[in-house]
Amino acid sequence: MRKYTVSHPVPAASYPPRAYDGLTEICFEDWADHDAFFVSENYRTLVNPDEARFIDMGSVAVMVTEEKAVI
Repeated sequence: MRKYTVSHPVPAASYPPRAYDGLTEICFEDWADHDAFFVSENYRTLVNPDEARFIDMGSVAVMVTEEKAVI
């Protein structure tokens, strides 16, 4: 894993109300690193079981992206 960020919405004048409670971004160098992360013992035994305690998986939206630097 190259980067893991969690962002929480804040009130902002002239913007619509928040659509989500937060946004999580997980960055990997390549698909092999992605696959290795999700089958790792740490993820399977510690992280994944804990997610149900604080994430409503039924409301999760997932998007795979490729970052392109513009500036």
